[in-house]
Amino acid sequence: MTRVNLANQLLSTRPRIWYLAVGGIETVHGAMGNLQELQKRVDKEHIRGAVIDFRKLEGYDPQQDWVGFIKGLKAYTPHGLPIAWMAHAHGANAAQQLAQAAQQAGALSQFCVNWQAALMTVGLPTSTPDPLLELSARADDGDDDDVFLLD
Repeated sequence: MTRVNLANQLLSTRPRIWYLAVGGIETVHGAMGNLQELQKRVDKEHIRGAVIDFRKLEGYDPQQDWVGFIKGLKAYTPHGLPIAWMAHAHGANAAQQLAQAAQQAGALSQFCVNWQAALMTVGLPTSTPDPLLELSARADDGDDDDVFLLD
């Protein structure tokens, strides 16, 4: 499966918290694009935190220069920005490494094992709905709109 941003939206307008959900196989090119998006949103939209969600990610392209990306993450992560990194069990190690690299850059970065921990990291109420659950519910809405019947 190719890499895709499943969600790219504001979770909250006060404070302005950005949410990004990534699915498929992550590439350095896609990850750098998301880092640039984060910087743009900090500079132009004045976001005050981010939740980076890898729970639907299937893996990382092993042919890519991830060491170079980690160096870029350390160099370009906004200082003092709260960032919550989420992943399921088989992506947790990589997400923890990204969280540590962002911490070394001065971000208030944390690897989170659940949605409530991510919300606390970025300063949102734990009652804030999980967009990934809403996306999954829409994808499995039970209607026949996405089914083609051929004679």
